[in-house]
Amino acid sequence: MKIRKMKGKALALLAIALMGAAGTVAAIPAPGTCTAANQGQRVREYNSDNSSRIYMCDEGVWQTYAICDKYGRCIVII
Repeated sequence: MKIRKMKGKALALLAIALMGAAGTVAAIPAPGTCTAANQGQRVREYNSDNSSRIYMCDEGVWQTYAICDKYGRCIVII
């Protein structure tokens, strides 16, 4: 009985941690996709709260170009 309760609490804490992390994880586009053919291309990725990050292909590397809030206001980093 005690093991079941502990197992349930552990699963609940794991679920809460995963839900909290879901909105904060931003995935940079896959390595190798930034080539000479798409220099200057921008890719936008959205978070669960509708905020977003814009990545730009520059010299073979994806760099964070801007960070936007859920209202569409962006701060350009580069």
